[in-house]
Amino acid sequence: MIDVTNLTFEAEIVEASMHTPVLIDFWAPWCEPCKVLGPLLEKLEADYAGRFILAKIDADQEQEISGAFGIRSIPTCILMVAGKPTDGFQGALTEGKLREFLDKHLAPANEDVKAEVNAEVKAEDGAGALAKEEEEEDALQALTPEMAVDKLLAKLKGDANNEDIRFDLVKLLLQLGRDDDAKVAFAPVIAKTSVVRKF
Repeated sequence: MIDVTNLTFEAEIVEASMHTPVLIDFWAPWCEPCKVLGPLLEKLEADYAGRFILAKIDADQEQEISGAFGIRSIPTCILMVAGKPTDGFQGALTEGKLREFLDKHLAPANEDVKAEVNAEVKAEDGAGALAKEEEEEDALQALTPEMAVDKLLAKLKGDANNEDIRFDLVKLLLQLGRDDDAKVAFAPVIAKTSVVRKF
C-alpha cells in the first residue's frame, strides 16, 4: 500500500500500472465508510500477493487529482491498467464483492506461475514438448465440443493412465452437461482425488 500525492502520481500510479494493475482508493480521514473499506483493501492486497498495487489518495489533500478523476463522493476506487482507468466503484463493498471486482480484471494467480513454468520448460527443452502440448490444445479448441470429446476418448483408449487427458475429458463432459458420461470417465480415478490435486 502506498500513499500517493500529486508529486508521486505519475511514477507510482501511471508508470507502475504499465506492469501491474493499480487500484486507487480515494478516501478522507473524516469518511466513515472509508475506515471500513481501507483495511479490507489492504488485506486483499496482501492476499493477492503482488497481483495489484493499492494506492491511497487523500481526496481532501489532493484535490487536483480528485478533480481530474471527477470524484464526487468517497470512498471511490479506480483501477488503472496500462496507464488508463479501466473500471471503478463507489462506496464500501463487502470483501466478496471486492474479490469479484478484482478477479474480473486481474490475471489468475496460477496463470503467473504457469507462465513462469512454461518459460522454464521452453528454456530447458527448446520448446519442443511445450509447443506440441499447445498445438494439441489449439487443435482441440478448433473442434466442435462433440468432436473434441471423441478425440479425447480415442486418446484415452491409447493411454488410459494419462491423468491430463482424463481431466480434460471430464471437464469437457461437465461443460456439455453430460454429467453421467463425466461420472463414467471419472470413475477410474475416483480413488486418486485425495492425491491428485487437479481432480
